[in-house]
Amino acid sequence: MAPFMPNTELPYTVGAIVGGRTGRSWVTNSGIIKLNLMLAIFQISSYATGYDGSMMNGLQSLTTWQKSFNNPGASELGLLNAIQNVGQLITMPICAFSCDKFGRRPVLFVGAFILIIGVTLQAAAQNVGMFIAARGIIGMGLVLNITAAPLLLLELAFPRQQGPQVAIYNSLWNLGALVAAWVTYGTFRIENTWAWRIPSLLQGLSSVIQLGLCFLIEESPRWLISKERDEEARKLICKYHANGDDSDPLVTLEMAEIRTALQLETEARRNTSYLTFFQSKGNIRRFFIILSVGFFSQWSGNGLISYYLTLVLNSIGYTAESTQTLINALLTLWSMIWSLVFAALMNKFGRRTLFLISTGGLLAVYIVWTALEATYEKTTALDGIGGDGYAKGVLAMVFLYNFFFSIGWTPLQVTYCIEILPFDLRARGLVLYNLFVALAGIFNQYVNPIGVTNSKWKFYITYDVWLAFELVVVYFLFVETGNLSLEETAVILDGEEYGNKFVGVSASIAEKRLGENTKAQAMVDSKVVTEDL
Repeated sequence: MAPFMPNTELPYTVGAIVGGRTGRSWVTNSGIIKLNLMLAIFQISSYATGYDGSMMNGLQSLTTWQKSFNNPGASELGLLNAIQNVGQLITMPICAFSCDKFGRRPVLFVGAFILIIGVTLQAAAQNVGMFIAARGIIGMGLVLNITAAPLLLLELAFPRQQGPQVAIYNSLWNLGALVAAWVTYGTFRIENTWAWRIPSLLQGLSSVIQLGLCFLIEESPRWLISKERDEEARKLICKYHANGDDSDPLVTLEMAEIRTALQLETEARRNTSYLTFFQSKGNIRRFFIILSVGFFSQWSGNGLISYYLTLVLNSIGYTAESTQTLINALLTLWSMIWSLVFAALMNKFGRRTLFLISTGGLLAVYIVWTALEATYEKTTALDGIGGDGYAKGVLAMVFLYNFFFSIGWTPLQVTYCIEILPFDLRARGLVLYNLFVALAGIFNQYVNPIGVTNSKWKFYITYDVWLAFELVVVYFLFVETGNLSLEETAVILDGEEYGNKFVGVSASIAEKRLGENTKAQAMVDSKVVTEDL
């Protein structure tokens, strides 16, 4: 069955209205400019996540950090990295409930506050136990923050910009990684514990900014409507999407589509729970897409580069502290540039196409990487030196790997998960995504250092096979969601009948509302003419 698409010829859909507002017209719209500046406050939530992996990579290269924590081995490194994900698992059960009950905005702030507490303890750590506890607290705050932020982004953004906004959000993971990498590169020359305490402290930068600018942040209009606060929602949509013009048809149409989506979802699922994911074919497919995205985003071999680049570089002869921190810094800059480029192009190429190109490229790179790593290790075993050309080849594959990962998996993983979900499952779906990411991360962070240390190049074969499996799953399971409004996207997996009903009800509500507005305006005009006479 062909995917549901909005009828752009029908005058009563958001797709039709927004379809005519293409190009760069938004740059002259002060409402959308103000909105996008506010959305930037949400986008930096991804900073703390990206900072974490790059920071831990950098700290492992620092002699002062190694001495402070008694030169942790493979299993200890696994625990130090994985405990952050364990902290996420502790708070995760209350994320969806809190976002739906109290609103997205307060959950964002609570998460930022907890994260700052954890970062402060991490920077002040006097022993391994304190460092582990601090990273657990960071995880508890982080998951609240990164659950609320993309929901606010998607539900506040201008319809045509929803996907790219969340794609940029996830791409800014690399901003955090970039800052951590270059800060660590700059502090490795410090000969005391501030070499690692300064990078540890700066992980809280995004949360400090969010709390400092809290007075500028609005609540989600979709959440407001779900709580029957329609007037507040309409004012927000009017202010930011229509530049303050309440007569703009887009305001009425957006309100109608949101109301319709909530109405249909309420009729279909009076008592929504996590079991709702297994109560229809569309929701079952949604569940498995989220499961796939969560695990694939962590199990595509990227865990080696994100948390254990030091081990990879050691295996090919790049052991100098300055060299490792510089490579880490350059790699994060490279990744951020490409992820932002493809985040901007996602509407042009489509989500599914980018996922396929990204996964196929990762598979090809990993096969070559495995061959080069194996040849380098075998050459080293024969002459004790190894081949410099093979080492440079592996390093090139690391950079090429991050290029392909930046095409699809970096910008799209959060965007895609939220786009396929209806409002009543959106918060729960994002919690499931974060759960799968955390579970995959815990396994990753324990297994990768042990696998690389003990199995060496043979360990990479595991990812060769797994990436081939990923490519098959993406091809058969993933659907295209580009260029649809949020409510139109939410029905893409529920069948043609539900889609037609959605458009029909939305059009009916919008037509009635627009008719009322037109009639009211005519009465005002008539009164003005009478008074003039």
